[in-house]
Amino acid sequence: MQINRRLFLSGTASAAALAALAACGGGSSSSSASASAGAVELAAADINPQDRSALQQGGEFRIPIEAMIPNYNPLHIDGNVGDNGTTLQGFTGVRNWIYNEDGTFEVNENFCLDYTEEEVDGKTVITMHLNPEAKWNSGESIQVADYQGCWQACNGENEDFNAVVASTDGWDHIESIEAGADEFEMIVTFDAVFPDWSSVFSDASLVPASLTTDAETFSSWTDASVTDYWTGPYLVTDADSAKQVLTLEPNPNWWGDAPLLDKITLRAMDSSQLGTAFGNNEIDYVYPIIDAAIYDQCSQRADGEIRQAYGVQWRHFTMNGSSGILADQAVRQALVKGMDRLTITEGDLQGLPVPASQLQLGNHLFMPHNEGYADNTGDYAYDPEAAAADLEAAGWTLAEGAEFREKDGQKLSIKYLRMPDISTSATEGRILQANMAEIGVEIVMDDTNPEDFNVRLHDGQFEITAFAWVGTQYPMANIGQIYGEGSASNYSGVSDPELQELIGQVATEADPDKRIELANQADAKIWELATVTPIYSRVDYRAVPKTLANYGAFGLSTARPEDVGYMAE
Repeated sequence: MQINRRLFLSGTASAAALAALAACGGGSSSSSASASAGAVELAAADINPQDRSALQQGGEFRIPIEAMIPNYNPLHIDGNVGDNGTTLQGFTGVRNWIYNEDGTFEVNENFCLDYTEEEVDGKTVITMHLNPEAKWNSGESIQVADYQGCWQACNGENEDFNAVVASTDGWDHIESIEAGADEFEMIVTFDAVFPDWSSVFSDASLVPASLTTDAETFSSWTDASVTDYWTGPYLVTDADSAKQVLTLEPNPNWWGDAPLLDKITLRAMDSSQLGTAFGNNEIDYVYPIIDAAIYDQCSQRADGEIRQAYGVQWRHFTMNGSSGILADQAVRQALVKGMDRLTITEGDLQGLPVPASQLQLGNHLFMPHNEGYADNTGDYAYDPEAAAADLEAAGWTLAEGAEFREKDGQKLSIKYLRMPDISTSATEGRILQANMAEIGVEIVMDDTNPEDFNVRLHDGQFEITAFAWVGTQYPMANIGQIYGEGSASNYSGVSDPELQELIGQVATEADPDKRIELANQADAKIWELATVTPIYSRVDYRAVPKTLANYGAFGLSTARPEDVGYMAE
């Protein structure tokens, strides 16, 4: 399961703070069995970039998704999944910026003609000129009022919205959004210097004002056949819930360059079927490639290839500390010390080209290839003896001959929310169970499916689970989304005043070096809270047809959806 840390409400980093990612050649399509155990140099992006003039008009692009999307509003907690915010909205949503391989961006003039950034009285002030030709599929212009509506919904001041908004990050630092000379000149004033202002207005960051009138309306876009809220070069023309297929076709109201593809289909498909389906030419895309079996199956397709680059996904365990045994921070800390994260990483990634040791993650905010990355694991590295001692100190004792610890007659037993048909979820659960048994903790499997997983996660119906966050170009922009007090995406239910203060300082610190220092202080505090435990960052492996252009392993980059197409064979 992938959940977005979104550009405007989450993240992966200020462009100035990103590492210069070393680009190498194209992606590999050779079998993983031949991969070297040594370090692998990865590209910043691998998408087969081609000019539109080199591509043919027509063709279909068949994309699998994990499950039908529960809500199509990308700002909504239920819409904050990768299949919506990254995939679907990439073809049908507002995109003010086009990101380069190094995380810097250029304006996408289809939506934003230009912008200026200045500091006025210690506050960041942004003036954006919106493209008057840009329209929602309802026929209404995309204008300042739409941004004002999203700001009012997402700024954290309305409790009804706070219960359903994926994150308030960034929006809560906006002091005002005003129209300038007309409804297409937008003047945004932040409450302080705000380095990551561009994250607020990036991909999947906007819906029409009509969808933000109240929390009930904000939550109502559950039917993809409601077309008024789409925009961009494609729109959903058919939503078949029985077959679990969404069909996208060129938007007749699109004002930019004509989209090259005739059709894009999004079909819900079990992850265990992806490699075989791609090898049999039933689908044209596999992402993420999470294990060697899928990698090798995808490699068998004669007209296919696997593109690879630095990734923005990262796997982790999340513990629900809102009640029960895991409400005790000392217990959570002990469990973290009992997790053999390297063995889990090796189990998940065995047989893939990039070695597990290269991808081990010791930071909640930065990926290993980001500038500012530091391994802040510290005292929370794998140490089963220390874990056992900590549990003893917390009153959880192991009687002679007993398998599991008890306290006041209660067994130390925790449920792991598992998706047994997803290899990573199953592998992580199996190794976690063995790790915990070593320190006297029982892990009971609590099985579900991808569709119900989202519901249970959002409702807090779990004790410990594992999934992937999808990062962005702004690793320091959205700390509060996952770890902040009152955030609907803080699935642990745990917050901390010291961390909350650091979150605010990171958001408004203008000096890049100082900002990185503060971010790593926040990361160390998150380790101490022991609610979210990073395991590893994923390489961005994506299987596509060889002739597909301007799509693939993006890394930090993005593409113009109207330019995605096929080369002449």
